[in-house]
Amino acid sequence: MRVTLTGGTGFLGLRLIRELVNRNCSVTLLSRRGSTSSIDRISHGLQLLSETTDFIHKFRRLADETEIEIEQPLFGLPDDALEKLVRRTDMFFHSAGNIDLNTGARSIRPVNVDGTRNFLDIASRSPYGAPFCHVSTAFVAGSRRSGRVYEADLNDTHGFENEYERSKCDAEALVHRWARDNGMPALIMRPSILLTDRSPVSGLPAHPFQTISGLLRASTIERGIAGLSIPRGLRPVIHMVGRPDARLNCLPVEDAASAIVRIAAEHGTTDVATHHIVHPENVSAETLIELFEKFAPIRIKLASALPERLSPAEQRFHSYAGFSAYFRHTRVYDDRNTRRVLGSACSQTPVDMAYLLSGTYAIR
Repeated sequence: MRVTLTGGTGFLGLRLIRELVNRNCSVTLLSRRGSTSSIDRISHGLQLLSETTDFIHKFRRLADETEIEIEQPLFGLPDDALEKLVRRTDMFFHSAGNIDLNTGARSIRPVNVDGTRNFLDIASRSPYGAPFCHVSTAFVAGSRRSGRVYEADLNDTHGFENEYERSKCDAEALVHRWARDNGMPALIMRPSILLTDRSPVSGLPAHPFQTISGLLRASTIERGIAGLSIPRGLRPVIHMVGRPDARLNCLPVEDAASAIVRIAAEHGTTDVATHHIVHPENVSAETLIELFEKFAPIRIKLASALPERLSPAEQRFHSYAGFSAYFRHTRVYDDRNTRRVLGSACSQTPVDMAYLLSGTYAIR
């Protein structure tokens, strides 16, 4: 299979590349114009992921790259380049995106919405009717904080926790419209929070808990308390809005990539198929609070509202404010479409405290 892929250098993208190479797929990498070679960056990332020299050489044999401007119509490609691209593509794979939970619409929509529209316009030129595989997020469910979310659900009735969610919902709507108007197949993959149990490594994209653990570790260094053993009752309090029964779905990125590529290879859809790429078990707020308290000598206290004046430690913690909204969620995700293809859930890997600690800057 010949795949044209965006987002190959990202946290998920690197693992998608690994799965595609294992299936002997040739990959055309669409990389931002003016950036360093995607092939070189991915090769370095695969090396940091402990792939063998032979595997990296195989990737380099199977890969080529085309420079694009993702915010521009048709990615800014001339007609001859577009013709060549669509004729050598059996599947379009859109994994690029701005995942900053704290940014505004002006920053996030040009990539997440306009970029999706531009890639769909390219895919519509396929002489083979090549399917379009769009990596979205389970969080298109927005501010629907309870109940069961089905794979067919897509609406803005409950609003959104942030502009990231809104942009991904709007992008999904574009994919549905494209498939309907062009009579071409599309796959929508909705992963939950993607993690890894690999220790943080400089040069590799981070996942959300690595980011939070790094922020809190930096705060303790600034305050001169890094490495100190402070009884929990004496630790500075971090207030966070949330519910004690909250739960979040967290999935190993390696399992997500494996499921996404397998579904893409075996889908058989002729219109639009949406798949929740989720773990069969959610992680409780209690477990996540215990985890965060291992990042730094702090004590997290759930509250119905934040205090008017935040301490320096709280300011540091809430600088990644987009994530804290999820401590009010108890919802679960139905994944029957995914199970129908895979025969089981996406992952059997326990996402327990040992797993969570392995992939973060926790105090050991």
